[in-house]
Amino acid sequence: MTIKLTKAMSTYLYRPLTIFSTLDTDVDRVLPHLFEACVKGGRSARFLTNERDYAGYRDRLLNSEHMTGFNSPDARELMDGWLRSCIVDMGTVGKAHNDEQMLSVAPLTLAAYRAGVPRTRTRHRYIDDFAYQLLRTQVARRTAGNPTGELRRLIAEHIGHGLGIGHEPKWQPELIDPSRLDISALLEFRFLEGFEMGDAREFKQESQVPNPLPGVTERLGEMLLAHLLAYANRLPTAALMSTFAGLLALGVFTLTLRVNAAGRELLRTGTPPADMVEDRPKSPIELYCDFTGGINDDSDRLSRLCVERDLNQIRLTFRDRMTLMIVELAIQRIPDERERREALSDPDKLAQLAELREHDVTEMFAMSQLYDIAAINQRSAEHITEDEADFLDRTQHSDKSELNKLLDVLEFVNQDRATANAVGWFRSVGGLRKPYGILTGSSNSRRSWRYAPTDELLQILLMTVFVRPDMSVRPTISLKDLLRELRDRFGILVDSPPAFLDGAEARAAAAANLAAFKRRLQLLGCFDSLSDDFSEQIVRHPLGDRDA
Repeated sequence: MTIKLTKAMSTYLYRPLTIFSTLDTDVDRVLPHLFEACVKGGRSARFLTNERDYAGYRDRLLNSEHMTGFNSPDARELMDGWLRSCIVDMGTVGKAHNDEQMLSVAPLTLAAYRAGVPRTRTRHRYIDDFAYQLLRTQVARRTAGNPTGELRRLIAEHIGHGLGIGHEPKWQPELIDPSRLDISALLEFRFLEGFEMGDAREFKQESQVPNPLPGVTERLGEMLLAHLLAYANRLPTAALMSTFAGLLALGVFTLTLRVNAAGRELLRTGTPPADMVEDRPKSPIELYCDFTGGINDDSDRLSRLCVERDLNQIRLTFRDRMTLMIVELAIQRIPDERERREALSDPDKLAQLAELREHDVTEMFAMSQLYDIAAINQRSAEHITEDEADFLDRTQHSDKSELNKLLDVLEFVNQDRATANAVGWFRSVGGLRKPYGILTGSSNSRRSWRYAPTDELLQILLMTVFVRPDMSVRPTISLKDLLRELRDRFGILVDSPPAFLDGAEARAAAAANLAAFKRRLQLLGCFDSLSDDFSEQIVRHPLGDRDA
């Protein structure tokens, strides 16, 4: 594509609606930086790590006083394999991919943030900033004192088992009780002792992550904090980190789908949907999750069609985002609206934009952008094809509104790239290649993708549902209440088909899916079907009844 856009239109992101930069990411790599922010009050450290010198850090570990019996070549090779398989995620660099670098370290202990890798946070797509703000907000609601200091204390107490936190400006992790770290976590700590830490500095970021769905994010923040507090003493730190990463990924995934749906509904009706205005809205999305494992083709088909629906929705949301972005730029030329905007909440700001789509100033602004785009491409006519020049001419002279003409041009230029990046985001936060993913299938074939939670994700879902509002853990829950909680919180359907596929065959498939779901619960050791009555069928906590 060679059509050039104006600087203002050269984007396919609009974070006031999307919250995140919707490109591929890795939630596991977010955790060290997230917990670093929690410890340091929203700050990170200057980067002093040489990520290409893995061998140097490894040898520093092997030569330290803490390592004995690793002098032989075989022993050193064993340690190298241990580090690479359990502690350090390695990758290649350079055009020939001949050189190695450390991409991240596994979040086996709170001390993982000492490594400082990855060097930049851009691949976190603002997930770390978002999660930090959610946790801090929840702590602020529960304490009358300093929420930043209280969050630091909670993280150190509930995740930093066996560790202490040094003083600012480094907040360096310190080993207090080695017996509280398992062997891999202790190895990681000793490995990270060879990394130099810089002084903390302020994040170069926006002061506040946009929040178009306050009630939804409030509940997600509750679940994330409750998970840490409820299971810190019931799970090893590495398992707590893994389950927290799974819950965060699922929360971000479902939030993205709800944001997309809310934006479309707002622009379609002009009225903010429940997700934008209610304190504790039920999930409007419908993720039919297949538990039959492909044994029941109809159930598998329902799940794949739900994924197909959501992938199609991704393409449609590009136009929604660009509509709101254009109107926001236009109202900078409407003094009264610009003033009014300053006092509005994030959802009300979006509602204001939807209201002003047909304003004369919006149309004038869109017309001026179209004129500028045409002028830019006329000056560089040799860089665009005849078909592209013809497209621009037809668009300018069509009978559509000026806003829709401009949107047509933006779609023509940017939509393929925007959609590809958004699909990468969908795949990565959906956990297609993760043990806690809600998406399964071949990464090379979107047609094979379906919603089918892994056993690890099912356990995470159960653990989340079993936490009471006071953050204590209940020992049992009825199957009926479990299915309702999965539907209301996450939009996960097990025993009923999605509305757009409802019918006799779909209901029969859902009935078979429920039977498969019960078998999965039985295999996890937390369900015995002693009655046909939902209200009498009891699901036990997957970790057992102890301390519940």
